[in-house]
Amino acid sequence: MDSAFLRFNKDFETFGSQHLLVLFLMLALSVGMPVLAKRNLSYTKQLLVSRIMSVCISFWAILYVVLLIYLDKFNYKTDLPLDLCNLAAVLLPFVMWKPNFRVHEVLYFIVLAGTLQANITPHLYNGFPNFIFIKYWVVHSGLIVFVIYNTVVFNLKPTIRSLWKAFLVLQAYIVFIYLFNLLIGSNYVYVVEKPPTASTLDYLGPWPWYILISELICVILFFIVYIPIHLSKRQEK
Repeated sequence: MDSAFLRFNKDFETFGSQHLLVLFLMLALSVGMPVLAKRNLSYTKQLLVSRIMSVCISFWAILYVVLLIYLDKFNYKTDLPLDLCNLAAVLLPFVMWKPNFRVHEVLYFIVLAGTLQANITPHLYNGFPNFIFIKYWVVHSGLIVFVIYNTVVFNLKPTIRSLWKAFLVLQAYIVFIYLFNLLIGSNYVYVVEKPPTASTLDYLGPWPWYILISELICVILFFIVYIPIHLSKRQEK
């Protein structure tokens, strides 16, 4: 209980040394792992790397909940892995054990448009070596590395149609999470009401307008993260 791993702290600082180091590692792995795998590994080993990443990401998302329960800090209204990042992390080994384009084409947009923001502007207080810090970055940075790795190594390049599929999946998710919130009295993903503290949602109008405007922003971000794929396909032609 007294270990630094379990002890809560307030050592994290946005764009501080820990944050910048993690961002550097994420960028290095996002570029280096696909290049090395394409040049030096057989398909079997490339697949093994993908599976190891998926298991590690899922493990930390689940371990986070287990540790909160162990520390008697778990709240089912806030700590279930129901936001998109954590839900994707938990399901990753099951839906991507073998590279699956139908899953990946949706995951590409959800992760790169959503999780990338969580890396740049993290909602995090605990610094290293607290387990919340480790879990946060393994999940959020790990998902980005995983998606880029699978896109490049297995040539799983989404299309414009994939973009709209991802958007439809997002709508289904929002309806599900809204109904789930009403059922248990929670506010996951802030679809029932805005967070009690100040946030960027305050600039997007009252409910439900801030949700609709957020979705419009989401579509714009989907198109932005599609640009590298579009350029890659043009280069191939």
